[in-house]
Amino acid sequence: MMPFPPSSPSAALFKDGELVHMIERHQIEGKAPNMIAKDLARVYEQFC
Repeated sequence: MMPFPPSSPSAALFKDGELVHMIERHQIEGKAPNMIAKDLARVYEQFC
């Protein structure tokens, strides 16, 4: 998943086998679960 280094936690969205969006550790840490869910839903709506 270059250019993103492996980390945990992280989330990747693929469309047709291609990486279209990556949510990295620094974008997840310290956020409430509902905010992470909103981010994931927004990304999904944008790309899918």
